Amino acid sequence: MGVERRPVAFGDLRGWIKALKAADDLHEIDAEVDWNIELGTIMRLAQGTGTGPALLFNNIKDYHEADSRCRRIFGNGMSSYRRVAMMLGLPPDSHPRELVKIGRSSLGDGVPPRIVKTGPVKENVITGKDINLYDFPVPYWNRLDGGRYILTYGGVVTKDPNTNVMNVGIYRGMLADRDKIPILMWRAQHIGHHATAWQNGGSSEMPIAVAIGWEPSLGFTGGAPVAKGTCEYDVMGAIRGEPVDVVKCETVDLYVPATAEIVIEGFLNLDPATYMMEGPFAEFTGYLAGDRSPKPTIRVTAITHRNDPILHGSIEGSLPGSYSENGICSSIMRAGIAWNALDRAGVPGIVDVWCPPVHAGINLLISMKQSYRNQAKQAANAIWGSSAAHVRY
Repeated sequence: MGVERRPVAFGDLRGWIKALKAADDLHEIDAEVDWNIELGTIMRLAQGTGTGPALLFNNIKDYHEADSRCRRIFGNGMSSYRRVAMMLGLPPDSHPRELVKIGRSSLGDGVPPRIVKTGPVKENVITGKDINLYDFPVPYWNRLDGGRYILTYGGVVTKDPNTNVMNVGIYRGMLADRDKIPILMWRAQHIGHHATAWQNGGSSEMPIAVAIGWEPSLGFTGGAPVAKGTCEYDVMGAIRGEPVDVVKCETVDLYVPATAEIVIEGFLNLDPATYMMEGPFAEFTGYLAGDRSPKPTIRVTAITHRNDPILHGSIEGSLPGSYSENGICSSIMRAGIAWNALDRAGVPGIVDVWCPPVHAGINLLISMKQSYRNQAKQAANAIWGSSAAHVRY
């Protein structure tokens, strides 16, 4: 008998923080913390094996004045199975197996977003010479990183120019200038599919927007290998049981959550002549990954944000004894999607599917009752040919 799910719409990041406070699962840090390496180190040490609290840093060096544009950073929100259960509307002590079951259904369902005229994210609109990404307390997360990474857990919104279907993914992005963010983009990812489509249409730029700081379903879904052609906003709506209220961007034809903390708008330059240097970065594998090299770069055309916004970031790289948000979420969502892929391929006898969190979805464990020769090989082939293996080759 499965656990009853009661979908929860938290409204925004602040609603999620309020729920974590009520559950005594948030630790606020009021002592001054340096954005340069110290903050990332604290976050990594605090997460533990899925047992550490969510963290809210209220006093960040160089960014704690009354007139600072952004003074707080939130992280570790999903580095615990208890909090994933809360996000999914399940009892906090639900077994991860129950979370996988919910992931199997919600990641395939859809509740389309609802377009609204405006929202709190429009309280401040910055354009032109006033754009300065360094106004935000972007951490230098790890000692060997190539720079300060503003994109670690933001929802990167792009769209297919032929179908207009949007995609919300999570990609790393580094500060290179006051209005420039080079990002790591693989052509195999959905953002890469979109970039190729824009180029095939004769464009050297692609509209792009990044929503930073919203409900936890954005990060959970944005990092999931959702099938091509399915908008992640639809999946978020299924998880929360209500449509996502989205508002049109100021300078690009894309839609973002109306209650997001911060939105960065612009165009991703696809001409190699415009690329800027990016990397390396301490990645989900637990190792430094990606040599410093030229990457496609976001040319920022606008920033909108709430009053006194909260920057949302994540420390990457699960290690033994320290599970990242990606590791925890990947263990659920990739297991659920893989199980669905096995069902679609007609592989019988599947008892359980699991991704250990320290592997961040790289290794997949399948328990099955074998009834014929090469049944395990059939299962392996079904996984390799599905989105469950996406960028985990």
